[in-house]
Amino acid sequence: MLQTLLLAAVAAGPLFPPPGTYRYAATLGGQRIGDWTASVKAANIGVELDENSAAIFAGMQLAATATLVLGADLAPIGYEGSYHVPNQNPTVSVKLTATSATVSGSLTSAPQQLSLSPNTRHFVVIEPGLLAGLFALPAQLAAWNDATVTWITPTSARAQPLTLNATGSAARPPSVPPQDVLLSINSPIVVTIWYDPASCVPDEMMVPAQGAELTRER
Repeated sequence: MLQTLLLAAVAAGPLFPPPGTYRYAATLGGQRIGDWTASVKAANIGVELDENSAAIFAGMQLAATATLVLGADLAPIGYEGSYHVPNQNPTVSVKLTATSATVSGSLTSAPQQLSLSPNTRHFVVIEPGLLAGLFALPAQLAAWNDATVTWITPTSARAQPLTLNATGSAARPPSVPPQDVLLSINSPIVVTIWYDPASCVPDEMMVPAQGAELTRER
């Protein structure tokens, strides 16, 4: 009964991908390097997004798990990441309020306090190379209708303004459904996201400068 009520509460709130597991193939320079998954489920006050990723790059085995918790308005409340690279297993945690964030973990000597960038009203938490923050981004921006937000990168404990390319255009990849629309980001890194506007589910996410892509597998 509680799970049913929580799912109903999520459905009545801002549009967000429905509960379930979404699978993506990761490619770099056209070569498949690994697999990413994002699992959406109801949380006590919003949505929980759990990520698992694994890849082989330059002969190295890489893996990560992450949990991103969003409030009822899709604003991030917390992020926990655990990353596995050769000879290192860093962890990071981000706790957020509406106007501040605290980043801690094995990569910082002490907790770092971050604030909203000027002229922004919301945070987003995005770890470059991982999925969870980018997966949530189309739904967040649609819910808030913000021209810009503050992008927090957990491993570097940095807060930077996210700048949208409102006039951006890109050739539709063959794997992208015809109903999808484009979300184009100029900074802090250039990212393009093709997503279904009816569900806010991303179908393809690309970092052109790196030749990196995450393509949804159905």
